[in-house]
Amino acid sequence: MRATAKRLKGRLAELWQGLREWCGDAAYEKYVQCTARRSAEPPLTPAEFYVEQMDRKYSRPNRCC
Repeated sequence: MRATAKRLKGRLAELWQGLREWCGDAAYEKYVQCTARRSAEPPLTPAEFYVEQMDRKYSRPNRCC
């Protein structure tokens, strides 16, 4: 019974992580991991990262209308 509960808990954790990645909630954690591997510079703070993401998203021309 414990092994089944442990497997279920593991599957739920995988599902939760997949959901966080799909909706973009895990973007900062992924950014920190990549920055740590690639650069000696310290990563941006969560607030700085959020502002940079918003600037990147809304600075492009919008041609919907």
